[in-house]
Amino acid sequence: GLPEMQSASDQDHHPTQTIPLGKATLLAGLVAAVLAVVVIAGTAHNPLQTWRIAASGQIVNAFSAHEGVAYAGGDLFQVNQVESAQVCGGICCNVPIAFMITVKPDSYHWWPEGKTCWCKSFFLTHPIAHVGVSGKCTR
Repeated sequence: GLPEMQSASDQDHHPTQTIPLGKATLLAGLVAAVLAVVVIAGTAHNPLQTWRIAASGQIVNAFSAHEGVAYAGGDLFQVNQVESAQVCGGICCNVPIAFMITVKPDSYHWWPEGKTCWCKSFFLTHPIAHVGVSGKCTR
């Protein structure tokens, strides 16, 4: 006999691929973190300034800075390619409890040679003499 004819609606159906909720949440969190780093890095004009952006948009002190001190232990997460201790403190002291972050960082350590920033839980740290800058969030 004759071959059966197919209409356009009978052709192969390719369902839309969905992203699992966990991956979508992680992706959203990573996008938000990268966006925050870009915004913070873009606003860090004065390398001697410690700051936080208040509701009024003014920049005020938000963390301490102790040169030659490392807060050993207490690491919550690490951020690479951070240009200064001020940017590191600005990142760590402005991370909310959201997505996969279950403990709000309240301190930081920045290592200049590797431009590495560690956001920390101060209660779990102990200060040691070390290259870099450490500080505590003031709010």
